[in-house]
Amino acid sequence: MNILFVSETYYPHLNGVYYFVCRIAPMLVEKGHKVAVIAPSDSIHFSKKKIDNLDVYVMPSLPVLVYPKLRVPIPLLLQSRIRAIINDFKPDVIHIQDHFTLSKAVILINKTLGIPVIATNHFMPENLTFLMRNEKAKQMLEAFMWSRFSKIFNQVAVVTTPTETGARLIRPRLKRKVVAVTSGIDLAEFTPYGNTNKIRETYNLPDKPILLYVGRLDPEKKIEEILQAVAIAIKQVDFYFVVVGKGLKKAALEELAKELGIEDNVLFTGFVPNEDLPYFYKCSHCFIIASTAELLSLVTLQAMASGLPVIAVKAGALTELVIEDVSGYTFKTGDIEGIAVCINKIFNLHEGYETMSAMNVEMSKRHNIHRTVDVFEKMYGEIMLKPVKIIRSVASLIEA
Repeated sequence: MNILFVSETYYPHLNGVYYFVCRIAPMLVEKGHKVAVIAPSDSIHFSKKKIDNLDVYVMPSLPVLVYPKLRVPIPLLLQSRIRAIINDFKPDVIHIQDHFTLSKAVILINKTLGIPVIATNHFMPENLTFLMRNEKAKQMLEAFMWSRFSKIFNQVAVVTTPTETGARLIRPRLKRKVVAVTSGIDLAEFTPYGNTNKIRETYNLPDKPILLYVGRLDPEKKIEEILQAVAIAIKQVDFYFVVVGKGLKKAALEELAKELGIEDNVLFTGFVPNEDLPYFYKCSHCFIIASTAELLSLVTLQAMASGLPVIAVKAGALTELVIEDVSGYTFKTGDIEGIAVCINKIFNLHEGYETMSAMNVEMSKRHNIHRTVDVFEKMYGEIMLKPVKIIRSVASLIEA
């Protein structure tokens, strides 16, 4: 099959959508399929690039003023360029990742082509409106974005989303059936086992229990709440907080750690190469996440597969992944004292720690990326032949 992915965000903007495509697409290529991607360029020029050994057609774009890392495709000549790509690549199926400019153009062009289209939703309005202060204006913008979402996604054959939590969120907004298909993780890469000496030496990690965060350092991730809780918890337990990732708030968070007097117990690593990342999980004692707008959270799954108990906010799909007193502990957003209590409970957990660790490893097996690729491969093949009956078939494969 020829499979065309369409995404409004892609490398070098690293987020869940990019990681979804860049991990699944090469595995489809290994299975003998031909894959290409349409995404925004990081400049005003159109070109064809090789990214992750995939052909990526990048459309001229401009940065979003309030969030320069995001780029918006330039409408001029956009449809003609996309039509030329489709005519040249001849996709058997198109897989869109959102409802924004590129996907909208593809859906419009496809009205005369009739190529089967699958849509995966990674979208929550909070991912884009987190900087807005005016609550009424925020609600109006979110309502508008949901209406645009419904208009585009109601024109595809099948809609997927990474979790049942996400599926429940969008089902009332669509006339299409929605299927939960996990984005998946590599269970061979993320395990509790492996020698961590090199990673400890490279990043000068002390011989202390480590509390770990992995992800973007952006406002919606609420890392400042974790830092404030660390400042409380560290008075009772001696541990080290490692923050892996880069983002808009890195400098501000480093300054906050100094203001809280915990800079000697906190490490901001910045960007970490993919080959190093699994070892941060392996040498850590616990993982923590405070983001309220997660439709899956790959980093949480990676932590669970690595045998780490998780401290998570009670929001989004995290409530589906983290079960209180079974796989970790949960807290309400903004509850700094509650986060500190969770941290102390984890670091003082003795006999129950191994049980919690083993439970998370077992739970993570449901998210094997090879199974995810098998589901999508079957979905692509069947939608080409009998799009109406695919939901029943795919649902049975997911439950198998």
